[in-house]
Amino acid sequence: MKQFVYKTIILGTIILNVSMIYAMQGSENILISSDDTVTDLTNIHYTGKYCEECHEKKPKKGSQKYLKYNTDFNQLCKCHMYIPGEYTHPVDIEPSEGKINRIPADLPLQNGKLSCITCHDIYMQCSQNPDLEYSNKRFLRGAPYTKRTDLCFRCHDDTQYNKLDPHNNQLDENGDIVAEKCLYCHLEKPDELSDSLQEIKLLGNHLTVCQRCHVKSINHPANAKHIVIPSAEIMNMIKKTEKQFNIVLPLDYDGKIFCATCHNPHQKGVIPSERLGARVSSSEYGQRYPGNICVACHEK
Repeated sequence: MKQFVYKTIILGTIILNVSMIYAMQGSENILISSDDTVTDLTNIHYTGKYCEECHEKKPKKGSQKYLKYNTDFNQLCKCHMYIPGEYTHPVDIEPSEGKINRIPADLPLQNGKLSCITCHDIYMQCSQNPDLEYSNKRFLRGAPYTKRTDLCFRCHDDTQYNKLDPHNNQLDENGDIVAEKCLYCHLEKPDELSDSLQEIKLLGNHLTVCQRCHVKSINHPANAKHIVIPSAEIMNMIKKTEKQFNIVLPLDYDGKIFCATCHNPHQKGVIPSERLGARVSSSEYGQRYPGNICVACHEK
């Protein structure tokens, strides 16, 4: 039996928004045809005017919904369809025998399968409603929730998902790497002697791997959006800092700043000390820069 047995699940909300389905109860004239051109950047939710994105024709309260694509939410939610490794929960699957009896009645299945509407109340965002958009942006059923996983544990048994810390105990008593710990984030154990960031294989994209446990806003830290390609000015500061402190502040596959730009997720000794990627300050958060991390990229 392996030393470590991991029971993991990518828990969280099904972050899939769906187009407008039917009218909000008690509201009048909220489903309005729109001549606006819908692009990939258009947020059609909580607007009340993009009915035809999902409907063959404008539905009426209490009547047929005239949904396109034969009510196939894989198509209706196509703007948000997932890429393997980047979604928080699979859809179009039948719950296991152990799960089916745990699913509450207010989390409906579609033809016996999980779909977008299982966790998302489409009804909720069919009008222009800034208050609801603020308080329940993802129109989750049963919201608000104190924690992100509260929705998950309405179906899943929380006692089966004990939280593990993959950042500690990455080495055994002999100082050898515990390969099973690597597989918490990696598809396969990287070669710590030679693999570059571009060569390692993660379970998902760089951001998703971290956010499975660290539910942080993309505006972390300092309420500023950091998951971006740095400007020429910032890149010059990064290079200057790397040279001055003999460290590396890596960017992701797309050249963007990401969690590991500032934080080293590995225990000391996993990456050979002669490699720049091994550097870490004494901070409990594994910060690569020894001091105020902001000045690693920004002028004082």
